[in-house]
Amino acid sequence: MKTAAPWGVSPFFRTFIATGLALLLSACGGGGGSGSEANTAPVLTGLIDFGVDENTTEIATFRASDADGDTISYSINGQDAGAFSIGGQTGVLVFRDSPDFENPADEDQDNLYQLSVVASDGQLSASLGIVVTVNDVLEGEGGFNMVLMGNSFFRPYAQELGEMALAAGFTEHRDTGVFAGGDNGRPTNLWQANNALTAEIKTALDAGDVDMFGMTAGLIPENPTEGFREWIDYAVAANPNVTVFLSLPPPDFPEQWQERAEALGYANIREAYDAELLQLVHSEIIDVLRAEFPSTKIFSVPTYGATFELADLYEQGLLEDEIGFRGPRPESLFTDEKGHQGEIIITTGTLIWLGELYDVDLGAFEFDTGFNTDLHSIAEGVISAHDPNY
Repeated sequence: MKTAAPWGVSPFFRTFIATGLALLLSACGGGGGSGSEANTAPVLTGLIDFGVDENTTEIATFRASDADGDTISYSINGQDAGAFSIGGQTGVLVFRDSPDFENPADEDQDNLYQLSVVASDGQLSASLGIVVTVNDVLEGEGGFNMVLMGNSFFRPYAQELGEMALAAGFTEHRDTGVFAGGDNGRPTNLWQANNALTAEIKTALDAGDVDMFGMTAGLIPENPTEGFREWIDYAVAANPNVTVFLSLPPPDFPEQWQERAEALGYANIREAYDAELLQLVHSEIIDVLRAEFPSTKIFSVPTYGATFELADLYEQGLLEDEIGFRGPRPESLFTDEKGHQGEIIITTGTLIWLGELYDVDLGAFEFDTGFNTDLHSIAEGVISAHDPNY
């Protein structure tokens, strides 16, 4: 008998995503060098697909090897090579000018830049064909208008985001929050309920000036995109440029985490979460929705990271505050057996939201969290560790 995952996902649905694509290309050529030994071409290996946000100039650094120990020089060619430059000795590839998603400079004007990187030893060369995709970044003036819907593992961050956004200088931040407890806060339940909450969400979306639409990343293994698809389809009708994010919650019942992880064959809850839920959400929900709504930016926010990081620090005795495991919200990680968040987790999670949704440099963000523990650094670390493709 298969053991069910603690958040309702069978190991059968475990998904693994390749972290990159590598291509090895080397040119063939005639003999060279001195004496009886023939010259060999350089070897150039690397990723072939890159995604960068608009207004970002640096792409990657390429490195070639040469069996003969010859000095390698780098150059570029191809249909969109004119938009880039590369260090002849360093292999650092950059855009000549900051790319603008709204005004693409590639030949096809689709924000997909195609070119080849060439490594030469002076006689022979190797080339690597690459594609650089420029991603759209929300560029609001003073703040975004958001519609935020979810359950009790979503609601606290949505409710605190406005205050934190104001502290970060986004004085025109606006949001409409619609919440329901437990499964009732999942996208599919809020869609199918067709009740006053459903009407409230639709009314907010019908206004047509929504920049960002956030949902809880609950899922149904048999049909992972159920609810998400319906809401996105509804949202883009009046808001064609809306950005969609899914907040990734932690598993519930934290006192059972270790037991549940081991029952599934994992050393700890992080490993179980990554293999059993995180990859599934990314591959079976976000990837599928991106294919169905290619003009809509869809990504995930690693809200769960606040809970995991603070729970680890608690276990190691490294929190710089008097925080209990379970108890009153101001002074505990969790307020109940279910795992509803204490204030320290909520504040850290909201910092993660601020960094992901508004691209705020949390290291330079002067905001008094009310705690001695450096929640800014914790949130920064969570964001840095999150898969940049999602």
